[in-house]
Amino acid sequence: MKKKCIICGRTASYRIKDSSEFYCEECAKEHFNDLSFLQKLAELDMKAKALKDFIESHENELT
Repeated sequence: MKKKCIICGRTASYRIKDSSEFYCEECAKEHFNDLSFLQKLAELDMKAKALKDFIESHENELT
């Protein structure tokens, strides 16, 4: 499920680390001076997929 920006409702591409507050790119740039404090959702999706693949490969080895 796509996350929505808490300000404008568009599809979010950033979130505050360890938070459930999500922002689209435009709102993130407007409200934060330094985007390095935010996490890009694409990076989080890639990490989650890598972890899922790792777990599935180990489950297959055990069966």
